[in-house]
Amino acid sequence: MSRTTIRDPRAAAAQGTPAGIVSRLLANAIDFGVVWIIYFAILIAVAAVRFLVERHGFRIEAPNPLVTVVGQWLVVVLYLGSGWSTTGRTVGKTVLGLRVLTADGKPLAPPRAFARALLCASFYPGLLWIIVSPKNAALHDVAFRTQVIYDWSTVPIVETAGPATS
Repeated sequence: MSRTTIRDPRAAAAQGTPAGIVSRLLANAIDFGVVWIIYFAILIAVAAVRFLVERHGFRIEAPNPLVTVVGQWLVVVLYLGSGWSTTGRTVGKTVLGLRVLTADGKPLAPPRAFARALLCASFYPGLLWIIVSPKNAALHDVAFRTQVIYDWSTVPIVETAGPATS
């Protein structure tokens, strides 16, 4: 597989550099929209199962606020962790051309990706650390030695164990 050719000279110049606060906030806004859609789909699925079991009118009930907060938090952790541990991207990061990698440019292993997701979901204001960080690093980047870079390639970065042998 070949990497994507970047036609815009400004985008080509930014390729591989740390993403800024605006790009990351926009990517996160898209991701929170996706999380909201996933959570709403879960509510619809619960209502559908309830309808099939009880045979009463189909209705989507608003859960207890604590259930909503915990449920959405779980969806955020699972969504972010699974994206970062596979391609290094979520929907928002894909749209904005961003990728999450380790500080040395490798893909995140699942434990690190999910631990980072736990911190992100639990302390969202940590993202604002980018404003004062010379490396555009949020608190969760500092804590887990990660980076978010501009990367418009369509080929995921794959960590290899060594040269292939035949």
